[in-house]
Amino acid sequence: VKEKLQKVGLESSNLVIGVDFTRSNEWTGKHCFNGRSLHHLGNAPNPYEQAIGIIGRTLSAYDEDNKIPCFGFGDTTTHDRNVFNFHRDGRACTGVSEALQRYREIAPHVRLSGPTSLVPIIETATRIVEVSRHQYHILLIIADGQVPMITGAHSARYPDETRSVNILEERTLQALIHASHFPLSIVLVGVGDVPWDDRIHRHDNRRLFDNFQFVDFTEIMSREMSQAEKEDQFALEALRKIPAQYSAIIDKWIREQAASAPPGTPLPPPC
Repeated sequence: VKEKLQKVGLESSNLVIGVDFTRSNEWTGKHCFNGRSLHHLGNAPNPYEQAIGIIGRTLSAYDEDNKIPCFGFGDTTTHDRNVFNFHRDGRACTGVSEALQRYREIAPHVRLSGPTSLVPIIETATRIVEVSRHQYHILLIIADGQVPMITGAHSARYPDETRSVNILEERTLQALIHASHFPLSIVLVGVGDVPWDDRIHRHDNRRLFDNFQFVDFTEIMSREMSQAEKEDQFALEALRKIPAQYSAIIDKWIREQAASAPPGTPLPPPC
């Protein structure tokens, strides 16, 4: 992945992290995490800590300021409407080590709730990109599988429940479409036992570029290989689309520059 990133000219990227604190985390670790909550803190890292650590270390070479805005969503204070910052003063974490440290400090005190929605974290990351004057960012979302956009298969018991899921799905798609107007790649990491719907791999043509990638952390970690090989494979699959996405973003930027430039204005180099 690093070789491909260098080949497309990626010199700098900024990481944003979103962590799912919905109540389903309490039971979706029944098989993959020995019956414990996926947010259980012990001597060994839980799935959230593993995903943050692996991706954070892989991308650290491209993060010039070493600042990682970290957010939680789906708890009793945010539900499906907002996110909370890992720091009370709203600042970003300094590097992956502080991101993991703050997660460990916060997780025991967060009251899990719901419903699950990716919209607030996608909108938050989009605003961060906009404020940064359109610097390239990668949004890493880690969630446990109970995501309406993915599982339109939620077995709705009542008509109102089905209607609610459909509304959340459409809001999520609209957030992804809006985000495709910005230099933002979105990587969703699935943790926990719940199977993910195949529709997650489908590209919506309303997006300006394919800005979304999904990787099943649980499936990769269940493979018959060494821990180091699993971690390498996870990083490879999580970041597989980044080179093509970055190229699409650069092409889009050059086209926009060409369309808006007054006659006689030199354009940036094409490569």
